[in-house]
Amino acid sequence: MRRRDLVAGIGSLGVLAGAGSIVRYGPPSVGGDGDIDDETEDDGDEDEEWPIEVETIEARGSEAGTVTVPSEDVMVLMFFVNGCGNCQVQAGRLADARAELEADHGEDVRFLSLTYDSEEQIPPDELREWWETHGGNGYVSYDASRPMQEYAAVGYPVTIVVDPDGEEHWRETGTTGGREIASAVERVLEATADENDEESNGNESSDGDAANESDGADDEAETAEDDPEGSD
Repeated sequence: MRRRDLVAGIGSLGVLAGAGSIVRYGPPSVGGDGDIDDETEDDGDEDEEWPIEVETIEARGSEAGTVTVPSEDVMVLMFFVNGCGNCQVQAGRLADARAELEADHGEDVRFLSLTYDSEEQIPPDELREWWETHGGNGYVSYDASRPMQEYAAVGYPVTIVVDPDGEEHWRETGTTGGREIASAVERVLEATADENDEESNGNESSDGDAANESDGADDEAETAEDDPEGSD
């Protein structure tokens, strides 16, 4: 289930690991005036495009282009700002998780990091340098606003694991180890595989029932043709 309750999220900022950064930078604003209540109470965003398309820049593990949130893969999202020390650490932790998952699940997992900073605050060349300096590896985007609203990503760094339907399965605010991130991803991959197997088995069962019904109808028709008087 996607989270929209930004007000509740803001109320918990005092216990977030990124709270010190919040004091320095202020919480990421949703509207031009930072009026979160007005934006979250507006039901008009229900009609906005889904999945969300964001632009990505060229960087290590990232190409210039677009990706969607969610994607057809399990997705790891990280929300960050470049001046946050914990964000600098977390960029490398995400790269560790990606490296751990690469061999067995490389094509099934997508890592996307979204900065609250604008291009005016940190131009692409500087962001690329920041990304490489701190060990980042994965897609990078400036388009944090919509995904932040959808997942109530208040604070930084915030790391979230979502399935291909966009449902959130795991979140951590602050720093966390690459192994813990990889484990969260593996649990979602397993759950997604189980759901796909159940759907596949259900479809096979339905097809089998339909085939049996068809065979039964054919048998009855052949019996009637072989013994026309039997119907009297």
